[in-house]
Amino acid sequence: MYYYNPAMSNKKRNAKKKFKKAARPRPTLSPQHNIRLQQGVQAQSSGNLEMAESIYRSLIADRARVPQLFYNLALICAQSSRDREARALWTKSLSMDPGFFEARMQLAGSYQNAGEMEQAMEHYRKADRARPGMAAPKYLLGNLLKAQGKLQEAADLYQQVMAKHPDYTQAHFTFSGLHKYRDESDPHIATMLGLYRGSRLQNDARIQLAFSLAKAFEDIGNFPRAFEFLKAGNDLRSEKYRYSIDGDKALFENTMQMFSHEALERIEVNAEQSNRPIFILGMPRSGTSLVEKILSSHSQVFGAGELDYFYALAAKSFLNPSRHYQYDPVESYPVSRFEQLGKDYLEKLAQLDTQAPRVTDKLPFNFMLIGLIRKALPNARIIHCVRDARDNCLSIYKQNFATENYRFAYNLESVAQFHNIYRALMKHWHEVLPGAIYDLNYEALAQNPEPEIRKLLEACELEWEDSCLKFHKSEAVVTTASFYQVRQPMYTSSIKLWEKYGDCLQPMFDELQRG
Repeated sequence: MYYYNPAMSNKKRNAKKKFKKAARPRPTLSPQHNIRLQQGVQAQSSGNLEMAESIYRSLIADRARVPQLFYNLALICAQSSRDREARALWTKSLSMDPGFFEARMQLAGSYQNAGEMEQAMEHYRKADRARPGMAAPKYLLGNLLKAQGKLQEAADLYQQVMAKHPDYTQAHFTFSGLHKYRDESDPHIATMLGLYRGSRLQNDARIQLAFSLAKAFEDIGNFPRAFEFLKAGNDLRSEKYRYSIDGDKALFENTMQMFSHEALERIEVNAEQSNRPIFILGMPRSGTSLVEKILSSHSQVFGAGELDYFYALAAKSFLNPSRHYQYDPVESYPVSRFEQLGKDYLEKLAQLDTQAPRVTDKLPFNFMLIGLIRKALPNARIIHCVRDARDNCLSIYKQNFATENYRFAYNLESVAQFHNIYRALMKHWHEVLPGAIYDLNYEALAQNPEPEIRKLLEACELEWEDSCLKFHKSEAVVTTASFYQVRQPMYTSSIKLWEKYGDCLQPMFDELQRG
C-alpha cells in the first residue's frame, strides 16, 4: 500500500519503507542544494527525522523547489500526526509535478484517513488513470467505497483487480469479506485454492488466502475445513511475533497496583469538564463498531472511529520507558500532567472535521486507560462492550488484522489468556471507579435492540432518536473489520458460533476456564 497508515505500532516502519521507495533526487537542483537534499535523505533513512526536517525546511527557505523535497517533508509531518501540513506539502509537490504518483497516492490515503472521502476518491481515480496497469490505486479505491458502504461497487473493483492481477492476494482477501459463498462450487474458492497451493507463494499472501478460505468454508457450513485454514493462517502470523502473555500481564498488574482506589482518591485534579468524548471500549470484536454506528446515527454525535489520540498522549506522558513502559506510582505524577492530558485530547478532537457536540472514540484498547480517562476527563462517557468470551475470542481468532497491535490474536491459548487479564482489569476498574463505566452486553443488544439502545442513549445523556434504531441505513464511514456487519440490520447469527467449531477450540476453552 502506498498511503500513510496511522496504526500506532506501524508508523515508523511504514513511513521509512515508503520513504525509501519514493526518495529520488531531481536534477533541477543546484549542486549545493542537491548535496543538502541527499543529507536530508540520509538522515530520514536512518530515522533522524528532526535533522531531516531541519535540512528540508532550510532548503525551502533557500528557495529550493523540487517536488521530492516537499514530498519527503510531508512524510515526516504525517509520521508525527501533522496531517494537515502533510496534505498541504503533498499538494504543493503535485502542483509542481502532477504525475508524481507516490505523492498522489499518499495524498489520497491521507484524505481517506481524515474522513474526507470525496477528495480521497478524486486522487485515487487520478492515480488509477495515470497507472492503469497497477493494482494498488483501483484496490484502494475499492477500500474507500467499502468504507462508505458501497459494497457492490467495491466488490466490482476488487474483481477487476483480481482479473488483471490474479496473484494480488490482498484483493482476494478483501473481496472474500464482501462475498457470500453458497457452496463449494463457487469459482472463487477454486481460484483461491489454486493460488494457495502454489509453491512460490510468500507467507503474507498465504496468510491472506488462508483467512479468505476459512471465511468461504464457514459461509457454506463446512466448519472443520474452515478451521483447517483458520489455523494455518493464524499459525503463520503467530510465528512472526512469538507472542507471550507475560509482558501484557505485567502491565495490567502494574496498572491495577498503581491505580488503586486509595491512589485515585488522593489525586485532586482541576480537570476539563467537557462531556464531548464518548469512549467505546472493550475487547476487539466485542461490538464496539456496532455501538459506534448506533450512536453516530444520532444527530448530536460524530463517529470518529478508532482514534489513537488518548492512547498516544497517555503513553507519552505516563508510561516510563525505564520501567518497561509501565506506570510509576500515580501520586508521583504532577497534577498538571493529568490536566494537560485532558486538554490535549480535547484539542485533538477539535481538529476533527465536525461541529457535533459529542464525538465517539472507539479504540478498544482504551480499556487499559480508564483510570486516566476518569481523572483527565471526568465527564466523558465510558461505554464498555461486553460479549460472551467464547464468541469474542473466536471472532478475534478469525480476523487477519491490518495492523500489528493484536499480536495475542493468532493463537487460541494466547487470545484466551489476553481475555482473562482483560476481565481482571475491567473488574478492577469497576471496583475502584464505581458507576463510571456503562456495560453494554452484545447479546442483549442483538436480541433486544430497542430497549438496549434506549438505555445506551440514556447513559450517554442523549435524547431518543428513531435513527439510532435504523443505524444500518446511516452513511457514516466504517473502516474496521466490522464494515459488513454494521451495514446490516441487527442479527443474532454470530451468537454461540463457537458451538459450530466444537472441539477445535478446546485449547481456548481450557484457558478461559483457568481465568
